[in-house]
Amino acid sequence: MEHDGSTHDIFPEGELVKRVSIEEIRPCIVAENMIRSLLQLDSKLESVIPALANKYPPGKVNYIKEKKILTLNIADRLVTLYPSGKISMNKTVDELDAISVVRDIMGQINEAYLELNSYNPTDYSKVNEKLSGIGPLAIYNCLPKTDCERCGEATCMAFSIKLLAGDINLNQCQPLNEDGDVSCLNELLGREIMLMLGWRD
Repeated sequence: MEHDGSTHDIFPEGELVKRVSIEEIRPCIVAENMIRSLLQLDSKLESVIPALANKYPPGKVNYIKEKKILTLNIADRLVTLYPSGKISMNKTVDELDAISVVRDIMGQINEAYLELNSYNPTDYSKVNEKLSGIGPLAIYNCLPKTDCERCGEATCMAFSIKLLAGDINLNQCQPLNEDGDVSCLNELLGREIMLMLGWRD
């Protein structure tokens, strides 16, 4: 079904994206009683998509580098971002649900844009290269190894696996939060990857 193209001002003072328009809504083909929507942002994303791909855990990202198309597996749905500023989203409850999810993404886009235009921008190619060489065992070796289950996982190794898949946040390790010693993880991952995996000071 076509849509009237309603526009929503999300970040009036946003650095790159400020508004989003809902261009089309159709029934979702993978989830009954849900919709898929096509949205359009007010700016192109070509310059920020490579950086944006590194703001989410690797298990949540499918990035086609040659075309600069980014698909995120977030909020129990697939969200695809195109260089033109188009966003497609499936398994959505309604328009308000779509706007809620896209608001978070727009915040990340503006943050990535600011970082890229700062005096000392992050070299995301190096971040990506570093992350590709890190496995669950390396993460596990930097954890408290208490198997306390307070994160919801049976073991610290299970936590490490789910962390890299993007199914759990680093902050959910309670002993790590309580102890406050993240020097091993800092050395292994670096600040950018720790933030990507959900660490909050």
